[in-house]
Amino acid sequence: MYIDRRLLQFAPMNSYSRSVIPSYVALPGGGGFATVYEFILFRFPRIAESVWRERIELNKVHFDDGEPISFSTPYQERRRICYYREVIDEIKIPFEAEVLFENEDFLVADKPHFLPVHPAGEYVTETLITRLRTKYGYEELSSAHRIDRSTAGLVLCVKSRAKRGLYHQMFNAGAVKKIYLAAGKLPAETGRTHWHIKAQMEPLDHFRMQIIPGGPVNSESIIDLIERRNEIGLFRLQPVTGKKHQLRVHLCEIGSPIIDDPLYSDYSDIDGDDYQRPMQLLAQRLEFADPVTGKQMEFKSKRSLRLFSEFESFVAEVSGSW
Repeated sequence: MYIDRRLLQFAPMNSYSRSVIPSYVALPGGGGFATVYEFILFRFPRIAESVWRERIELNKVHFDDGEPISFSTPYQERRRICYYREVIDEIKIPFEAEVLFENEDFLVADKPHFLPVHPAGEYVTETLITRLRTKYGYEELSSAHRIDRSTAGLVLCVKSRAKRGLYHQMFNAGAVKKIYLAAGKLPAETGRTHWHIKAQMEPLDHFRMQIIPGGPVNSESIIDLIERRNEIGLFRLQPVTGKKHQLRVHLCEIGSPIIDDPLYSDYSDIDGDDYQRPMQLLAQRLEFADPVTGKQMEFKSKRSLRLFSEFESFVAEVSGSW
């Protein structure tokens, strides 16, 4: 078949984005797989076999010591395989994070809505950590904790792998005071302004979480209603634990789903990202004793919630007393 090469300049070309952050998968014991390739296809059913064939043919998949993996490489229990995630035509996020503080051990970034923290799903380069690694050259930079892509606000990022565990443990032990702000529907209990939620949270489906009544407690949040505007309330939230979507689910529990939350509210008209309607949740404050220096650290986001932006001075005044 003849192809007029002059027409190729008009043919659509796919744009590939490759993560600069490696992904690792450990080969479990007792897997029952003959080859590593067989395990990969089982482990990642949503990725087409042709994608993995191309990656292996181009030596993009290897053990974490650098040994390349072929189609016939035998399965080897407890070894780790390494690869770099790739996506086609990655969506560009038109918002930037701001670094509020930096020392030799960590930095604190003020993340915009819609920007993921780490590569996941359809995002590999359009993430907070990838952008910061690329901009500043911190090859080992990673976050000490996570916030949802839909949430804006503070993220503490550790510069070196050697000290990463110290900051992870600080969050895991509940030694960090985290304050969030959220705009949500006013609760039915009109006279109430304080809630202390303790509940069992478990997955509802692949995307959402739910509260299981009467189960063992694995999530805890303190919620205060600090301002009202028509039928919308401004809530201050302090999570004691860190379950997935915890604050979103706990606000639903008191009858106050977050405004423009596409997963846990009635905003079913939101189809994909609507940059004019970010979810009204902000990681507003972090307080902790630095595990390296022992110094008390406090940080506050410069961002505000769209529906309460005129209350910035009020929120700043209240924040000072937390």
